[in-house]
Amino acid sequence: MAIPRLALKLAYDGRRFVGSQRQPKARTVEGELLSALRRIGAIEDVRACNFQAASRTDRGVSALGNVVALSTGFAPASLLRALNAELEGIWTWQHAEAPDGFNPRHARSRWYRYYLPAAGLDLGLVRQAASLLVGDHDFSRFARLAGRRPLRRIDSVEIAHSAPFVLMDFRAPNFLWNMVRRLVWALEAVGRGRLQPEQLAAALQGGPLRSGVAPPEPLILMDVDIGLSFTTDASAAAIARRSVEQLLGSSSLEVVYYHTLLDCLGDSEG
Repeated sequence: MAIPRLALKLAYDGRRFVGSQRQPKARTVEGELLSALRRIGAIEDVRACNFQAASRTDRGVSALGNVVALSTGFAPASLLRALNAELEGIWTWQHAEAPDGFNPRHARSRWYRYYLPAAGLDLGLVRQAASLLVGDHDFSRFARLAGRRPLRRIDSVEIAHSAPFVLMDFRAPNFLWNMVRRLVWALEAVGRGRLQPEQLAAALQGGPLRSGVAPPEPLILMDVDIGLSFTTDASAAAIARRSVEQLLGSSSLEVVYYHTLLDCLGDSEG
């Protein structure tokens, strides 16, 4: 009998980890999650459970809706609650049944949001530049390629003012390494008059541009659409909510992240 395959939606505070992907002798999201899965008896071996993550985030980058998939006989609701009791800085409260061999890397869409300080930005210029990014382009000047092809499609870039931040929402099937943070750097440079929209347009055609990289902490992976319907467990959400409420910080970015996470968790009590 085949072991059921589950997809779990994860939130985590990226400032607490050196990244999401497993690394030897380093505290990572995957490393902590896999250790917890072993401790509660949900898995015995990483390869045997075919553990896979939808997106890999850099050190400092947080998530509200990353997705992992694994094969386990553990009851889904019990799994979510046990993980929330075991983990620190990582929360999960939704699951979906997945077909055998399902790989969340093959996502339909990924949604990233960047919180950029609004002071001094020309939002008109930022929106003008953001419109240039939509569609199929050569992002060689805006990513670390690491052998991957530079042609990518961005479905939308939305710019909204929510004081004290400008919210930059990027949606695409996939992104290259550092791509969102380099695009944020370019949009901010346009909004502050250091870069012209025409220079950005030329760089998308392979023209010369040496882009910088925006800091990782204001970047959040908001959601990943993997084509499955998720079920929320109210008890797991309540456990996560109590944990999150104890972490509410004083910095504006912390307030934004944790309150947005609380909105995702809802008001349900287990």
